[in-house]
Amino acid sequence: MPIHTPWYQGPLHYPNAEMIQVIFTPTMKCMERILPKPLKPGLLGGAYLANFRNSPFGPMWEASVVLQCTYKDRYGVYCVCQYTDNDISVAAHREIWGFPSKLAQLKYRRTGDHITARVIRDKVALMAFDVKLTGPGDWIDTGAAINLKVIPSVDGEGYDVKQFTAANLVTVVHEGKAGDGKIKFGRTDKDPLADIFELENVIAGTWFRIDLTCPYGEVLGPAKTEAPD
Repeated sequence: MPIHTPWYQGPLHYPNAEMIQVIFTPTMKCMERILPKPLKPGLLGGAYLANFRNSPFGPMWEASVVLQCTYKDRYGVYCVCQYTDNDISVAAHREIWGFPSKLAQLKYRRTGDHITARVIRDKVALMAFDVKLTGPGDWIDTGAAINLKVIPSVDGEGYDVKQFTAANLVTVVHEGKAGDGKIKFGRTDKDPLADIFELENVIAGTWFRIDLTCPYGEVLGPAKTEAPD
């Protein structure tokens, strides 16, 4: 939409992008509380922030927090929250795949192999990254991007769409580094990240230069649990 001048269509291609990641181990209670049934917890979680300088919508930034999970025999990562500075990207990610995307300000600074970044919404730093790269890094295949896609009904009674979706992102890695990483979560009433995430430890910080494609996906099945607000 709008029908006469559609805003977007997939797949989405992001060539020559840069991405930092902080990989962590959430507590099992955190995983079980966040993941909607019937998703089952994996072991790891991660926060990333990407510079999609050649996106279909022009230069943009994006950040997300994901948790490893399984849906029956399907392995992947569930996107808990996503932030971007591009309104077309918000609409495309929500309406096609069901990513829980919101607008925010994303700030990034790199000095040599030290990278800091923040995701700011309502003047609060919801995510603060600190990555110090010390050597080469390998990309981890996280499986499918799994989302709970919900669209409320116009009469306010339930949902027109309420389903689990999956898409297998395609990544070509050109360069990778790894080292130490830190992630700090903030909170607001509508984005209580510091209250949602409980971490046992942080495993690593990484940086990659990649080509990324988000293809069309598939419906895994209907969601029977109540969708989060």
